[in-house]
Parts: sequence; structure tokens; C-alpha cells
Amino acid sequence: MKSQTEETVERLLDPTVSVEPKYTTKSKTAKSAIDIVVILLIFGIGEFVGGLVGVLLGTLVSKALGDTSKIWETALALLFASLFTILFFIGSRCLLTKSHWLEKPDFIGEINPFRLRWRYAPLMMIATFAGAIAIGCLGQALGVEDKMEDAIHALANNPIGVLTITLIGPLGEEIIFRHGILGGMLRRGVAPWIAILVSSLLFGIIHWNPIQILFASALGVMLGILYTKSQSIIPSLLYHIINNSFAVFVMWIAEITGKEQDPTEELLNTPPVFISVTIVAAAISIPIYIYYWRKPSIVSQKSHASHEPN
Repeated sequence: MKSQTEETVERLLDPTVSVEPKYTTKSKTAKSAIDIVVILLIFGIGEFVGGLVGVLLGTLVSKALGDTSKIWETALALLFASLFTILFFIGSRCLLTKSHWLEKPDFIGEINPFRLRWRYAPLMMIATFAGAIAIGCLGQALGVEDKMEDAIHALANNPIGVLTITLIGPLGEEIIFRHGILGGMLRRGVAPWIAILVSSLLFGIIHWNPIQILFASALGVMLGILYTKSQSIIPSLLYHIINNSFAVFVMWIAEITGKEQDPTEELLNTPPVFISVTIVAAAISIPIYIYYWRKPSIVSQKSHASHEPN
């Protein structure tokens, strides 16, 4: 028997499959809006409570180490904010699902690696990385300010900060924005592109930093496509981890070489190189994503297989 998520996405992504709609246009919009508000409220409470606990613990650690830089407060605040958000969301989701406030997700299916088409992984990794480069170049061309550059560099030199940036943070964001908000909208029957754009915009806004709003929103679209077509948070989570880890690695290289700019920014300061890299990156990413979007979804493939004669 198919799960609710599979039936809904199957209907939305494959026009040849007929599934009786569960929601009217008005009801699915209203229910999706309520879902988003509830999830963002859970996210806000988790971030606030976890961040407060992290700051208190960070203050104790800083005093014990004689560190006056406040980096331990920041690192532990971000770590506990992510951890509390994950745990609070999982706990709240169980309660709200039982009371029918939120749609019941197929979370086990979403973390099942055996349902994925791994043969597409290398291709999509290249496309997403190229897309990230193109987005970064666009942000640089627009002169978007990075207000958190110093703080992020400091976190990249703290073990707790590195753990949060490269692993815990991406895990929390994928659970909230891909599994929770995007997946919830798909389960309510919202059109995939609308669901992807809404979840991506919210994903960008919560980063606050102007350059990260631009980058995270665009990245959210790519991660949203990966999630929608695979019906799993594994692909988007893996790339999110790799993307953040690469950013930390670049910061380390810049510090080791004693340069104020990271190597990529220094290279892209040359206009011909900058323009060429942007065009090539976009030319690689966009066609691959169009090709991937037009491929049958996993649930659609399973459906066609089930209808084939034995």
C-alpha cells in the first residue's frame, strides 16, 4: 500500500496517474498555510530555547578557558538551537500528527537509502555545485553585503562551530524546510513548484544575512527539486553538508595562506574569469536540473512498474 506522500506526489508529478484529489484548492492552501505557521513557530521556539541554553553554557566554558572572544557562546548557541529545534520538531510533530493538526509524513521512507536512484547522484552533485558557484558569482556581481563574514570565519576555527556548520545545522534545516514545510505542502496537494519556491524563500529569509538570503533561497530551490523528485531528505542533506563543509575548507585555506580573501574570491576578481565562470556554471547546472525534473519521480516509476503485466 502506498503512503499518503507517495500518492499525492504521484498525482502531482505524473499526469498519467489518476488519484482522487483529497483537498480543494482553497482547503489545501489554507491547511498548508496553517502547517507553515505551526512549523515556523516550532522552529522559532526551538531556536530561542536552544540558543539561550547554548549561550549560558558558552559563558561557563568561556570563563573556564579565560576566553573573552564570545566565540564559545556563539558556537554553543547555534549548536543547541539546532539540536533543540530538531528534537522539539520531532516531538511536536508526533503530537500534532495524532491530533490531525499536521499531515502524517512518511519519514521512514524519506530516510531509506534503498529507494533512491543513486546513479543520478554524481550528475546531480555536479549540477548543484555548479549552480552554487553561479549563485555565488551573482551575489558578488550584485555587491550583496556579507554582514556575518567575521562571525562565520570565527566559527570555522571553533570545533563546536565546525560541527554545527557542517552537520547539525544542515540536518536541522533539512528536517524543517525540506521534510517539514516542503514535504508538508506536497502532502497537502500543493503544486510542486509553488511548494519549492515558498519553502526556499522561507529557507533564505531565516538566514537574515543579505548574501545568505540570496544564496540560501536559490540553493533551497535546487535542494527542493532534489527532495521533490526523490521523496527523500538524503540527497538534499548530503549536498547541504558538502556545501557547508567546502565553505569551511575554503576559509581554512585562506587562513593558512594568510590571505584576507578566500582563494575563490581572489580568482573571481578578474572580470573575464568571473563572467566565464558564471556562464559555464549556469550552463552546466540549468540543463541538468531541467533533465532531472523531467525524469519520472521515484513513486511514479514504482507505480508504472506495479501496473506492468507479470
